[in-house]
Amino acid sequence: MTRSRQRTRRTHDRRAQPIPQLPWGQPRLRTPFVEILSEDEIASIHQTSLKILEEIGIVFNDDEAVEVFKNGGALVGDDGNVRIGRELVAEALRTAPGSFTLTPRDPEKVVEIGADALAFTTVLGPPYCSDIERGRRVGTLADFADFVRLGQYFNIIHMIAGSPVEPGDIEVDIRHIESTRTMLKLSDKVPYLFAQSRQRLWDGMELVARSLGYESREQLAERPRLYSIINTNSPLQYDGPMASGTIELARHNQLPVISPFSLAGATMPLPITGAVAMSNAEALAGIVLAQLVRPGAPVVTAAKTVNVDMKTGAPAFATPESNKAVQIGAQLARHNGLPFRAANFNNSNTVDAQCLYEAQGSLWAAVTSGTNLVMHAAGWLEGGLCSSFEKFILDVEILQMMKVWLDPVPVNDEVLSIDEIKFVGPGGHFFGTERTIAGYESAFYNPLITNTLNYKAWEAAGSRDATVRAHQIYKRAVDEYEAPKMPEAIARAVDQFADERIAVGGAPIT
Repeated sequence: MTRSRQRTRRTHDRRAQPIPQLPWGQPRLRTPFVEILSEDEIASIHQTSLKILEEIGIVFNDDEAVEVFKNGGALVGDDGNVRIGRELVAEALRTAPGSFTLTPRDPEKVVEIGADALAFTTVLGPPYCSDIERGRRVGTLADFADFVRLGQYFNIIHMIAGSPVEPGDIEVDIRHIESTRTMLKLSDKVPYLFAQSRQRLWDGMELVARSLGYESREQLAERPRLYSIINTNSPLQYDGPMASGTIELARHNQLPVISPFSLAGATMPLPITGAVAMSNAEALAGIVLAQLVRPGAPVVTAAKTVNVDMKTGAPAFATPESNKAVQIGAQLARHNGLPFRAANFNNSNTVDAQCLYEAQGSLWAAVTSGTNLVMHAAGWLEGGLCSSFEKFILDVEILQMMKVWLDPVPVNDEVLSIDEIKFVGPGGHFFGTERTIAGYESAFYNPLITNTLNYKAWEAAGSRDATVRAHQIYKRAVDEYEAPKMPEAIARAVDQFADERIAVGGAPIT
């Protein structure tokens, strides 16, 4: 066999090997947490939040929410301002679960939220997407589908965020139906729904219910199956869709991740602790609402803040201050017995060193603080305006490395290896020992992107940098993706409901 044919065969054999990835499983938070404030200081922040709720209040722009609070014993003004006593907060924190599970269509992919469990989601919500082949563009349903395929393909992604890019080629009134149908057919992991109006949320719940073999969304209340973000309209307000979304999610025993739109210096006070105190007040108001509707309903808090760039007024993600706010927020969540959400943020406009060092900072802050749910864990770019296919793959590499770092380190006679060290002795090497030969493929993390070739070998292989390698992995993963099986009768039920709702025009965002 000629050298060129040998090289071609070796290349083909490598191409035939599966993309290296870790098996399905959630990381566990086994290391001590970084707690930058004392327990007394955390208690002081929480007491400030209670004063905000008691003395200033939160405006709820939804009649049902106001009625729920009134019946629950809160002080309600004519303008929808709700003042919540600390006894209502204490009762809500008593009934809100500290941990729970989300069970998707594939029960093997159940996700634990809370305790020492850590879960990662795809990016959520950008209107644009990009890759180095086709450039930056308005997202389409085809792009949306490819991001869902990547989220399904990689085991380190535990939950699908329902719009990893907005499908801009689909009319807005039916977009939630088409995108939810696509998500449910392409993935059997935990799904996401937008809380954009009651009807749009109901449509999504009905589709999820049918994908599970249920006849109606009321049956979802059997157990938590899906999640949604509830963004407060800071300062100190819940708009109609967010208030009604909190109610409907709780009513159906599904998960609201209550995330105040906290911008220190803009929507909240400039000092980080003041911003976190106000953010906590807004989150607690939503948690009280959920628990008044259904005591014991799952909730997650994201009481933290990012700051604005004081030169431009734009949100400044992944700053040292916002990373500290994540650590404070996680301490506050533990103080209140709640699961906590953070995110993999960056501000960069392209896939470069900035996007990666800011992502690393965000993830280290999340993991070392004891975060339970990392939103936007893969693919976020441009401060959330763009989803990048290459960034998604680079993030998968970082997330996998983070999981391996969190794995426990055994210490026992077997791994301390004294007999093997004696056998090799001074001046020897361990390449040929029985243990090394047996474990050479699995002893250490097998990287997805990371390159260890020397310069000449790297140059001979095409001088491909990490972004190019990530692009190739993305294309290959989409090509190798296999859709999870959905029984024909269930697929028909999903399609029937989706087609019926599209035929009557869907539902507007309100």
